[in-house]
Amino acid sequence: MLDPHNRLADAVENMIGSRWRVNYGVFLEEEIGFLYIATPMAANIRTGGSLQKGVAQMRGEVWDIPTIQRVQNRETGLIANPKQAGFDVFNQMLEDDSIIKFAFVRDPVERFAAAFRSNFSINTKTSEQRLKLFDYLGMPLEENLSMLDLAELLSEEKGVKELLPQLAPQRSLIAYDLIKYDFIGSHEHWDEDYAKLAMEIFGCETPIFDPVKDLNFDPEGANLLANVDEETRAEIEEAYAEDYEMIDEIDELFPDGFAIE
Repeated sequence: MLDPHNRLADAVENMIGSRWRVNYGVFLEEEIGFLYIATPMAANIRTGGSLQKGVAQMRGEVWDIPTIQRVQNRETGLIANPKQAGFDVFNQMLEDDSIIKFAFVRDPVERFAAAFRSNFSINTKTSEQRLKLFDYLGMPLEENLSMLDLAELLSEEKGVKELLPQLAPQRSLIAYDLIKYDFIGSHEHWDEDYAKLAMEIFGCETPIFDPVKDLNFDPEGANLLANVDEETRAEIEEAYAEDYEMIDEIDELFPDGFAIE
């Protein structure tokens, strides 16, 4: 009998930051046997869409993705989240060594630059994320918060990093210190990493979803070659030191891809 007061799932929820974040970012498939923890701006759209196409193929179904919302809408998606499957099921899958658990991470400077461009720059003046950030800071929307300004705020203003998942450290978003991962791939080498992962999960080649090629849209900044000045880069590296430490650990843990038992 599961103890509802001492579940791994609850500890993971606490580390990720909220039940909403868990239900939005976790993809779980009981029958096929995988658990994916997504991180915004780290190959999350490509991975979520490709997984849904893979599951559809295994079920003998067709799953078209005409818009990004098809991937982002967890209420109507093809793969369940913990709310739909039940948190007890989520907990069981977290503790089950036969379930393939995986995530993707990204260089923090590149991820931050992509998040800034997509959500916080003056060009995205009324984005939901920018509205929430500026309301939290008590700033007028007309103010042009630069990338350096935001990078400095991450260290100076307690709570800014945890305010939105686009700003939160990847180490907490994937509950790295709690979950026993089988594979952690990189945004930068997604093509190779996902191909290896999909073969392990599905046992065959499955369709790939690439929003840049399929929809002429780059929601992750996948092709972003960030032009970040040295001062801003230093601020970001300091703010996300824990993520750089994690990535170094991942490189040691997964030198050849999947974990070797």
